[in-house]
Amino acid sequence: MFALVDANSFYASVEQVFDPDAARRPVVVLSNNDGCVVAACKRAKALGVDMFKPFFQVRQQLAGHNVKVFSSNYTLYHDMSMRLVDIYRQHAEEVEIYSIDECFLTLDGLSPRKLMHWGRDLKATAHQWTGIPTGVGIAPSKTLAKLANHMAKRDPMPGQPAGVCVLASKHAQDVALSRVDLGDLWGVAGGTIRRVAKLGITTPTQLRDADPNRVREHCGVVGQRLVYELRGEPCSDLETETPDCKNVCVSRSFASVIESIGPLREAVTTFASQACVKLRRQDLAAHAVSVFVQTDRHAPVDQYANTGGTRLAVGCFDTRDIAATALRCLEYVYRPEHHYKKAGVMLHDLCKRERVQPGLFETRDRVASQRLMSAMDRINQNHGSGRLRLASSSPFTLKPCRTWGRRSDHTSPRYTTRWGELPAVSGLPGSNTI
Repeated sequence: MFALVDANSFYASVEQVFDPDAARRPVVVLSNNDGCVVAACKRAKALGVDMFKPFFQVRQQLAGHNVKVFSSNYTLYHDMSMRLVDIYRQHAEEVEIYSIDECFLTLDGLSPRKLMHWGRDLKATAHQWTGIPTGVGIAPSKTLAKLANHMAKRDPMPGQPAGVCVLASKHAQDVALSRVDLGDLWGVAGGTIRRVAKLGITTPTQLRDADPNRVREHCGVVGQRLVYELRGEPCSDLETETPDCKNVCVSRSFASVIESIGPLREAVTTFASQACVKLRRQDLAAHAVSVFVQTDRHAPVDQYANTGGTRLAVGCFDTRDIAATALRCLEYVYRPEHHYKKAGVMLHDLCKRERVQPGLFETRDRVASQRLMSAMDRINQNHGSGRLRLASSSPFTLKPCRTWGRRSDHTSPRYTTRWGELPAVSGLPGSNTI
């Protein structure tokens, strides 16, 4: 059996855990640079707040409904996500981290009644230990578990409590499939709907009962597997090991346009440094580097975008070499007559560090380089990201530079990862603050 555990309105729920005022009000969370609404709590959604709408267009609407607004605080969200994962690992044999707020779990040997108790216990424990509400869907396959989670959060099944749904029996699966549209199924998009329509399939139940081979003729092996998954026959196991990255990209939209190359060089160096940290976390090396820049695409004039890249003679993971290469790529694409709104660094053609073939004319001492990078990563992990960095870069913080740093006017503290930002608890009037 598979279980899908999904944190409800995750970003907004995390903010409400630490802010008592937010817990009593509708809450929305904005994207990078406070661009648009990307998360909203249940009360905010009930007010008709449009998801993914630009913030400046809904600012007055939010203020009129006393909605509390937060900028994205990914450091806090990631830490709270890992705390939820630790709870899941205490309740299940295997855990697959599907996204920052969703995990697949495996559990076997439990009766349907025990499955329900298990789901309720997991949901209660997660809420008690973290304050974050979750939904739990349990079924014989991943696709049905995703459907069960959908029912648990939005349309509770008869005789089952809100927040937990078990689709262990065929009857329960029939009921659930009859209450959703084809587009509500996991992995079914507009193209799939159009292709299966040629077979006369318009409902989830019809898709489940269809001939898998005929579906494969129109939708490929993915469609065939979907049919088996809807029948409760799992076609994929949990991915408990995170696969290595194919590429690493770090990019940002700037709070204001950059009119000279100085701040742009600082930004690119910082992005290259952050990309190298991600690279070394998976023990990888890169064989190619590219840099892209672009102007404000919403501006009526001054439209420019370009990408420049180069291959490295030897696979590299050293921040110094990759940052220097990125700056050379920047010189190639930079045009002084333009004002820039976004830039990014990408590392390509990745492989494990031990598989890198040394170069005949290589001058860098690879052993010394690896020791230096390991020491730098260890210091930054223990004392704060970006504490030790290249002089030409800026600190890896929420507001790294007033010139090019992202806009985040409503950012909450990083309560769980910074000593100076721990939440303060006040006692009765006149007592000392704890």
